[in-house]
Amino acid sequence: MRREGGESVKWDMLSLDLKICMKIYDLERKKEKIWLGKLVRILSNDASKVTISKTVDRLFDLGIVDGKWEEVEGKWTRVLTVAGEAEGFIKSVSSSMTGRAKN
Repeated sequence: MRREGGESVKWDMLSLDLKICMKIYDLERKKEKIWLGKLVRILSNDASKVTISKTVDRLFDLGIVDGKWEEVEGKWTRVLTVAGEAEGFIKSVSSSMTGRAKN
């Protein structure tokens, strides 16, 4: 989600909760699967593994993030998704971050 110019500044202003949701949403749109380990690698400049893990747990508890078990690269992995109820909000934040018109 980190892009050139002003968008990097916008990204740095987001809370970790929103950064996690935005990254999950962005990869979902690209039809890529994301799991905790991959999320930790992507967001390694933003927070530690423990902080990201605790934040994902909290997002699960709040019903903002959901997960399902799938086989990825030969291992059973909990693939993360933005829960349906939160998807509209994350989509609007994503649109404002990238300057795209809302659909």
